[in-house]
Amino acid sequence: MASPLKPTPVLNISFEHLSSELLALIFEQLRDVDSSSLESVRLASRRFDAIATPIAYRFLTLNERLVAPDAEQRYPNALRHISIHTNHVDVSSNLDPEGITRIILGIQRLASIRWRYVIGTFNAASIWLPSDVLNSSHKRFSETKLHVENLPLCEFDKHLHDCYTQAIPPQLLTSLKLTSASPTLSTRLGPLKSLLLQSPQLRTLHYEDRGQGTSFEFQPGERLPPFAQLLLRSYDWNHSPEDVRKHWDFSQIESLELVSVPVFNFLSSIFFGDLSGLHTLQVEDYSHLPDRRQEATGGLYLLIKNHIRALEVLDITCHTEIFPLDAILTHRRSLKVLRFRDHVGFVDDDGKCPTLWDGHVRQLSQHLTLVHTLELDMDVGLCDTPEFLRAVCAFPSLHTLTLHVQTLVHPFDETPAVEDHDFNAAMQTFRFLVQGKQQGTSTSWRRITINVGGWKRVMVRRLGSAWHRQNEMGIYAERCFVLERDAWDRFPVREEMCLENSSRRASPAP
Repeated sequence: MASPLKPTPVLNISFEHLSSELLALIFEQLRDVDSSSLESVRLASRRFDAIATPIAYRFLTLNERLVAPDAEQRYPNALRHISIHTNHVDVSSNLDPEGITRIILGIQRLASIRWRYVIGTFNAASIWLPSDVLNSSHKRFSETKLHVENLPLCEFDKHLHDCYTQAIPPQLLTSLKLTSASPTLSTRLGPLKSLLLQSPQLRTLHYEDRGQGTSFEFQPGERLPPFAQLLLRSYDWNHSPEDVRKHWDFSQIESLELVSVPVFNFLSSIFFGDLSGLHTLQVEDYSHLPDRRQEATGGLYLLIKNHIRALEVLDITCHTEIFPLDAILTHRRSLKVLRFRDHVGFVDDDGKCPTLWDGHVRQLSQHLTLVHTLELDMDVGLCDTPEFLRAVCAFPSLHTLTLHVQTLVHPFDETPAVEDHDFNAAMQTFRFLVQGKQQGTSTSWRRITINVGGWKRVMVRRLGSAWHRQNEMGIYAERCFVLERDAWDRFPVREEMCLENSSRRASPAP
């Protein structure tokens, strides 16, 4: 008689049996996912508390309670842990200056500070400035890295020429992200240039202006540090090849983003070989008259195909009809994010936006096996929509998609709308895409966005009396529909609201 089957023994492994090194790795991941859960772990046992406490305090975001005058009496244990374990601090400029200074000076091993300027009056007497504490000549802070965010790009009088360098110790500055604080463009960049020239460790620069923008004026012997990440928004690039050779350093560039920048001028002035190490390239052209966008598209093609070794993120707006796709396919072994759009777009009711042939989309899907995020134009009047969408579904790793389409609303239609045509079309597209993924074995969707009529988060609606009448009835050409997978694997759909630049109000009404 056969012996009865014995149940498979259950392997019970207690967390207490794991090594301290492995527990530390687990707790670090837990902190990144849910920092509040790490506090619960510290209560489980003394051993867990000893391992988790340094991890919990390594990254610190200061708040009003910690910088309050009575914080030492109310939170003595927390401040002791901060002194011993904290290495990285996030500071907002609107917190109590004395409290910030007290905590910073108490930290034994300060590796970095991220200072976020809160938009308001630039008054050094009322806010904490990095220069209040940090001093590169002080041995204790000589290795500290300073990251500055949200710093306003402002106009200053001549007597404030050194305002930035007085507030920020340039020798410690590693990252600088600017914001345009006023609707008018800046015309004097002397204070900013002075800060950049004195910051040898600066590797990240995000420059942001408005409108046409302006540009640096260099003097002999002035040379910017070698940026690894450079974002220029509304920068009027008018530098010659000689200017670039003398005053700019692209030898270490890895990420380049040009938004509202005259791209032809930029490409005509740089040495393409300096950009060979790029992993991220974003280009949204802006050109003065005469229009040089076609030439810029040709330059982008040569740069991407023949000079950049391995792009991971490619985000370009160009003349897609004269941009051969073999340049994109050159990066098939590395490319993960592709946003490929045409200058025409969908802001014009009568315009036809160039759209990739579905065969070309399928060709991209066959070769770009690592692409997980995709953004394309889809003019339904210029493509076979079902075949186009099937080709999109064929990307094996794709989980995030944005499609730009034209509105189905006609501004001169006087008949009251019975149906929401744009919403219905979006829902039909969502269903097609979800079913298309389910029929294959590829990655499932996480998020699909359908952008209608050139919708933007902050925008100006279409002009003209006909559209004004439609808007008064709650009918808009610019809409944005989002399908996003939730925690229960369902796909709810929502409509995003925009902020109208003219009225500063959200619309359409939810």
